[in-house]
Amino acid sequence: MAQSDFQLTKKIREDFEKAKEFAESTHKEDIDWIKSRVSLTEDFDDFFDNYIYVIIASGFRAMVAARISKKLFECKGDMDKMREIFKNEKKLQAIKDVWDMKKDWSKIRSTITDVDSLKQFPRIGDIVKYHLARNIGLISCGKPDVHLVRYCEGYNCDDPHVLINALSKEVNLLPGTVDFILWIWLSHGKGTKKAACCNGGYPLR
Repeated sequence: MAQSDFQLTKKIREDFEKAKEFAESTHKEDIDWIKSRVSLTEDFDDFFDNYIYVIIASGFRAMVAARISKKLFECKGDMDKMREIFKNEKKLQAIKDVWDMKKDWSKIRSTITDVDSLKQFPRIGDIVKYHLARNIGLISCGKPDVHLVRYCEGYNCDDPHVLINALSKEVNLLPGTVDFILWIWLSHGKGTKKAACCNGGYPLR
């Protein structure tokens, strides 16, 4: 995570100010939610809800995850009910497997100690682990998805965490909040495109 030659540029700072203005005007409630995730959730249902969201969002548009994750959550691991909503069998099986962990949640929660510990859950890999970590309140961090990686490449930054952490110190916001604001802007055509998710349409996480 240490790229010693990376320097925040005026353009990056300007981009973030644009991103903040756009994200606050279109996804203020979502930003407030991200800001609230400051300690590891104790509640299994909260964990399960966020687990579903991040594995659906991995490989699909965030709006798809926002639209169907709550419906899948309400199925409580029932495969037949979930198949009526979503057709990816491997992801559905992962959701069921995590639902089945509910009875052992207290013990399992005690094993969630760092980002890599999240890889014990099905379909949580080296990118998605950061998304889940941020959303369950384990740590505030960036998630190196395709939008952020491409953006960083434009500034010769080969580790998105370096850019996010530098911006975090500059603007006095937690890394997870900085990441989310920048992601909203990037995923909406750098603030040029509003979508059905904006202004309460679908909650993005």
